[in-house]
Amino acid sequence: MSKRSDRGSPDRSVRADEVYCTSCGEPIKREAELCPNCGVRNDAAGGGRRGSGGAAGGRPAGGATASAGTAASGTGPATTDGTTVSDTWWYGVAGATALWVLLLIASGAGGNLGAIGGLLLLVAWIGLPVSAYFDIQYVSANSDWDPNAVLWVIGLAIWFVGIVAGVVYLYRRHETLGTP
Repeated sequence: MSKRSDRGSPDRSVRADEVYCTSCGEPIKREAELCPNCGVRNDAAGGGRRGSGGAAGGRPAGGATASAGTAASGTGPATTDGTTVSDTWWYGVAGATALWVLLLIASGAGGNLGAIGGLLLLVAWIGLPVSAYFDIQYVSANSDWDPNAVLWVIGLAIWFVGIVAGVVYLYRRHETLGTP
């Protein structure tokens, strides 16, 4: 579980009653529920990690961490760099890819899809890259694979190419995280 961080080294080391904020990296009181600097919830408060995030001085390894019991169990959102991402966005990627395939088959069969078909086409065309964008945030935060969000979103937004790109993305995600 590595994640790049653009935060530099801390200006000072933390005292015994402090931990680093998992979002902005500023030293905060261990008991603080919210960081006074950025407002993000502190996982160490209330019996959480207690500053043993894997690096010296209680600083989270790699500058990012997952909420206790979320990324490790694979259920629920994970917090990384102040962004809450869900592990369920892959359903949108799979559903929109399947919808593209169904629309392609239905239009190839000569059926007039009408207004409903146009609406479904719009849902698939917008839903696939949007779902992938948010799922890429989760994958980047919880695995060693760091997919390029811009390239994947563009590839998934192109008609017909999105079907192949969606299948390839889901396969690659499965290799990395084990789901879907």
